[in-house]
Amino acid sequence: MAPTGITVHLVKDDCSSKGNVTYYLDQDYKQLLKKCLQEKRLFEDPYFPAEPKSLGHNKLGPWSPDTVGIKWKRPQEISQCPQFICENMKWTDICQGHLGNCWFLAAAGSLTIYPRLLERVVPPQQNFQTEYAGIFHFQFWQYGKWVDVVIDDRLPTKNGELVFVSSAQKSEFWPALLEKAYAKLNGSYEALEGGWVNEAFVDFTGGVDESIDLKTPPPNLFYIIQTAVEKRSLMGTSINIQNPYETEMRTPEGLVKGHAYSIIGVSEVEHNNRRIPLIKLRNPWGEVEWNGRWSDNSQLWSLLDNALKDKLQVKGEDGEFWMQMDDFLRYFDTLEICTLTPDSAYSNTTKPWKNNSYTGKWVRGHNAGGCRNHRATFWTNPQFLVTLDGEEGKHHCTMLASLMQKDRRKGRAVGRDFLSIGFEIYKFDHMTQVSQRMNLISSMIPMVLSPYVAKRDVTGRYILPPGQYLIIPTTFMPHEESSFILRVFTEENNTFKEVDCEIRADGKVFQESELRMTMEEFTRHFQRLSGQARENIYANLYWTKDQEISPEELQTIFVQTTSKHTHLKTDGFSMETCEQLVKIADNIGSGKLQLYEFKYLWSKIKEWEHIFTKHDQDRSGTMDVQELRLALESAGFQLNNKMVEHLCLKYGDDLRRVDFDSFLSCMAHLMGVFGVCYRMDQNKDGVVSLGEQQWLQMTRLQ
Repeated sequence: MAPTGITVHLVKDDCSSKGNVTYYLDQDYKQLLKKCLQEKRLFEDPYFPAEPKSLGHNKLGPWSPDTVGIKWKRPQEISQCPQFICENMKWTDICQGHLGNCWFLAAAGSLTIYPRLLERVVPPQQNFQTEYAGIFHFQFWQYGKWVDVVIDDRLPTKNGELVFVSSAQKSEFWPALLEKAYAKLNGSYEALEGGWVNEAFVDFTGGVDESIDLKTPPPNLFYIIQTAVEKRSLMGTSINIQNPYETEMRTPEGLVKGHAYSIIGVSEVEHNNRRIPLIKLRNPWGEVEWNGRWSDNSQLWSLLDNALKDKLQVKGEDGEFWMQMDDFLRYFDTLEICTLTPDSAYSNTTKPWKNNSYTGKWVRGHNAGGCRNHRATFWTNPQFLVTLDGEEGKHHCTMLASLMQKDRRKGRAVGRDFLSIGFEIYKFDHMTQVSQRMNLISSMIPMVLSPYVAKRDVTGRYILPPGQYLIIPTTFMPHEESSFILRVFTEENNTFKEVDCEIRADGKVFQESELRMTMEEFTRHFQRLSGQARENIYANLYWTKDQEISPEELQTIFVQTTSKHTHLKTDGFSMETCEQLVKIADNIGSGKLQLYEFKYLWSKIKEWEHIFTKHDQDRSGTMDVQELRLALESAGFQLNNKMVEHLCLKYGDDLRRVDFDSFLSCMAHLMGVFGVCYRMDQNKDGVVSLGEQQWLQMTRLQ
């Protein structure tokens, strides 16, 4: 075997995309449209059918009274002259239906103010006249990429009326079809029940969301809102509720609690030599408006000159109204701002944000360590290094960090919902090995602690000195699983990378371990083991006259030996494990081990037994997969996070525990993989370079 170690350098595979849009569920709109036109039939979507399961699972479930009488109809069955868009798309088009998704509708209403953003989400040239085949498509940003979502135009109706969102113009259907596409993306219509405006803002733009507590607002809040309007940022606001019964409760001032409003404009008017800041809002219901100062019929408008009054004053029950800034702060609780980024259709700034992102997941037992309260597991969480390069003459950098959990709305049908997530940021100077990080991170003091909230996105804006920082994204509780994406935005250049280990097997991995017995003593030990095996009724089938040992004989020896050791729990040594172990010591490829080969293998097994026992900290006879990471390091293996994750899933049981036979199988597997790498090292410099897919295929971990 190799006397020295071997390091694997992974080379990124060419992942060049065919385009900047991915077909959701591999449905190509143009190809499907062409096929339907050729076959002269209307499209029926097999992935989001006109069936009860597309409506929901509980309130809108198949046996719910709320779904009784619902019929799916195409627009021409609802209106005599259906149109995709009547004239221009306006925020007044969107009227909420019997679904608590005002957050989505408020965001859609804001989107109509910016035609280029809207065209990205609602591709033009769709209609019910030319090349109509009952198929439409919309595009949404999803976790780092744009996806094109195809739907048919069968819509839920009751008594001939649309059940969910509709347009103020009854013959217009783009809002209802947009809602259906978003429902498909999230699993059902009911999955859209309850949410935050910024969630939809991000999906419409690829931007980054920020939340501001209006009860402790920054002193320059009006300037922040003005700047956001100038930069075409999308904004929403809401009033908190104290209990579920307050949801959509109307206040005497004409406002609705637990309801999402769009902010669609700002202005300043002058009266009595003072400037009065005004905020323009819209209720997505298209009705129910503020009735206080500067409302539609307020006498304050008479104080302005006619030109300014005609420009600003809104008349009519359309859900749109103005509020004075101090009234806005008095009644509303949360402001959400979505800042456009390079992922957006456009970002109206001469100096765009520098952004980086990473997509990963928390895996129970491996890296789902929970927040800092759980010190025993916190250090296992994913970790990322960000280096902030300060502009010359500047002593501080602005950084936005945004953590997003993926696909949680889809999980509502099976009892999963948003987890409480957050992140911590530390000043950090150097990277360390896994075992050193465990002790180091527990003693570090965070510079930033984000709030932990059960929302899809948690974002913070921070002013930090140039330098290197460690970001640790976590769920609040340990052992909670979810995929996530972490994005970092800075005004100046930054470097962003996952804290990871190189892939390496140290020299000791291949070297025979010390057995603390002479060859003569081991021979007698070997004969004793084999003699015990002969006593087994089946032993004579496996033991050969030339004193070679087969995988079957090794299996018998393992069972007999471990039965005497209560500190080792096994699930039985599989023949596959025994064959793997024989293979790593079988120098001539006979499939059996001679005495010297068995001595090498036995020395490794005793070394691994010692490591297993050392890292079985609770003396349960099994090892937590969290402890597996440290055990691998003790055995001489340095592995990247991706491979450790796969090993945990492959060798851990349902409770994420690793018994002794699974640990031996893992060791044998790694010995085999790195043995192949050593033989590939033609230059004998201890380094081989492999493509990422080639490495995954070689390790059989895909």
